Amino acid sequence: MGRNEDSTYDVIPNIDMFNLLRVLEEQFTAFLTFAGYPSNIKYFVSKSDLIDMIIRVDKREVYFHYFHNKMEINERKKAALYAYWILKFKPFRIIEDRYEDVERENTVNEAFAIYMICSVLFFSRKLTLTSEKKETFYKKLMYAFRFRNISIDAMLLLVEAINTTTFDKEYDDIV
Repeated sequence: MGRNEDSTYDVIPNIDMFNLLRVLEEQFTAFLTFAGYPSNIKYFVSKSDLIDMIIRVDKREVYFHYFHNKMEINERKKAALYAYWILKFKPFRIIEDRYEDVERENTVNEAFAIYMICSVLFFSRKLTLTSEKKETFYKKLMYAFRFRNISIDAMLLLVEAINTTTFDKEYDDIV
């Protein structure tokens, strides 16, 4: 019998936890480069928040597997789950004084959540919009992530909706 095949949750193995921690931190440093931050930027990552996020995403995967006839969640759903918990825990922080009052430094978690979602969608070839539409999409998502309370199921639905043909239509009044 495999891990989590019965009704009790088996904690994620340490090696998997360490690998996921490493991947999340690598993704964050890639995001910093992508977003145009200097290569020597000082930042803080709350490892305890990341561990909590990893466990919560793992539990949701187990939930889907156990209660939905061994259904496995795809990469888009995983990205949505991680984005959701990044928005809730805000585990990343720029700690340099020169960025203390800059608006974008206060939104690093929101921007990283969008980066994670868009990275997955880019590889599924669903972000083929013009740069102007991508900028509008980014601004609307940033606003929603900062000022709206999005449930975990709504986040999953959002990412899956973007991945379907419904995203090809224009909905200017959504946000």
